[in-house]
Amino acid sequence: MKVIIKYLPLISSHLGIALIVLAMILGYFHNWRGKAVLLPTDKTNVFITKDNELKIVPFALTLINFRVDFYDSGEPKNFEAIINVEENSDTEAISLRMNHPCKMGFGQDLYLLSYDRQHSENPEFCVVELVYDPFQGLFLAGIILVILGLILNCFHFFRLVEFGGYKKEEEKEKFTLHCRYIS
Repeated sequence: MKVIIKYLPLISSHLGIALIVLAMILGYFHNWRGKAVLLPTDKTNVFITKDNELKIVPFALTLINFRVDFYDSGEPKNFEAIINVEENSDTEAISLRMNHPCKMGFGQDLYLLSYDRQHSENPEFCVVELVYDPFQGLFLAGIILVILGLILNCFHFFRLVEFGGYKKEEEKEKFTLHCRYIS
């Protein structure tokens, strides 16, 4: 048990790095991005990926309202869409804004991409993108483990300094080797 506690910072950091790499590899093969055009009259639950694959999601989206704010020069400053999300007979209105994604579920983020620029004063549709990454939690768990390992390593170092150093000369040698290994 003492061995596990002694090497817990090292185990935590390495396990965290392994989880991050695993999440990136699995995410590369299993995540996707799909776009959908939302109209005020139609429900859609189909997204088109860059490879022209159709992805069906368990919720339907309908555009309720769309608003664009402009700079004095005529360039769009901000745009916002109010969207109905219908899932399992539950309906909820959400607000999507430029650069402010909405979480649709675990590993699913919905972004507002564009709008009908032909009718910029009163847009008739908007374009949204759904980013699906089922291994987002695994990636975050890896980051937390790396940070935990770093914190534990700092406590281990300061505990040795605070209590007058090392009890045995061989422990000092091991710690010096460990510090060289880390840097």
